[in-house]
Amino acid sequence: MEEIKNLIFKEAKKEEEVVNLSKFDIQAFTDTQDFSWTLDNIKREVKIGWKLFSVMTDSEIVAAVLIRKDGDTLFTKNTPIKMAFQGNGFSHQIKHFYEEEAKKSQINKVVNYCPVDNFRMIALNESHGYKRTGNAFGMSKNIIEWVKVL
Repeated sequence: MEEIKNLIFKEAKKEEEVVNLSKFDIQAFTDTQDFSWTLDNIKREVKIGWKLFSVMTDSEIVAAVLIRKDGDTLFTKNTPIKMAFQGNGFSHQIKHFYEEEAKKSQINKVVNYCPVDNFRMIALNESHGYKRTGNAFGMSKNIIEWVKVL
């Protein structure tokens, strides 16, 4: 069995880092009806307060994470794990990252947004103690909200 590598979370603070992450192999990310993985859309998310992180193993990007702090809540969303890296426990590490970021900021609630048809993410949320709120977003209400109180 291959050893599970730890992920590196690097916030994209410079314009060049945002641009590089936007050029990441688009095949790795599935677009939703509400969000297309383009530089303009990514910049719009950052402009309204989301922090963008590349999720890396060694020097390869395997996913992207967006977080936004608001009061006592950390809002989170992420792209799927790049296909070649799925099944290696990286999604669990992303959940751990969210919860550690919340704790560092003395935040006691984590909200995650997930496409209604992403059954892996739904199972992951359930296994980590997140509860579906019943709130749905997007033009076709295809993004569902999950919450975990720490």
